[in-house]
Amino acid sequence: MSVTVRVTDTFDKLERAFRDLVPVERRNAAYARAINKAVAQARTQWVRFIVKSTQLPYGYVRSATVVFNASAARPTATLTVSGRYLTLFRYALAAGGKPFLLPSGVVAGRWGMHRGAFIAKMPNGHIGIFARTSKKRLPLKQLYGPSVPRPLLDERKVGVNKDAAK
Repeated sequence: MSVTVRVTDTFDKLERAFRDLVPVERRNAAYARAINKAVAQARTQWVRFIVKSTQLPYGYVRSATVVFNASAARPTATLTVSGRYLTLFRYALAAGGKPFLLPSGVVAGRWGMHRGAFIAKMPNGHIGIFARTSKKRLPLKQLYGPSVPRPLLDERKVGVNKDAAK
């Protein structure tokens, strides 16, 4: 799952203003610097929003964002946030707490209580939080937390719904 934004502009008004003042090479470099600064600010805003929504560490979320900067030859910058769904056990660890077992279920850090769930270590060494799908012992389903870009996708849906309501 990923979210991508591309920033591109033709700079028609600036080009008319700079036509006689600055050589073309320096003008394109200035455009690229402006685009890169805007993308860097957008990255900071995205990371802060995701950290606030998911309570994951800032560095963990920032490492999931990738910026391809603009250049004088290519005045397009791309900002991508990608990530898979985290297992609930790994999410709880990343959010700052180790999941623990209670008689009624598992508390997974700040992600809350999961009734009927349990922590298990698989034969291959994988540790996860699981829940039974029926009264029988098997099958089990592993519980997952959010992916890193999930809050951005949810916010986009809410924004679309707000616009449609108006």
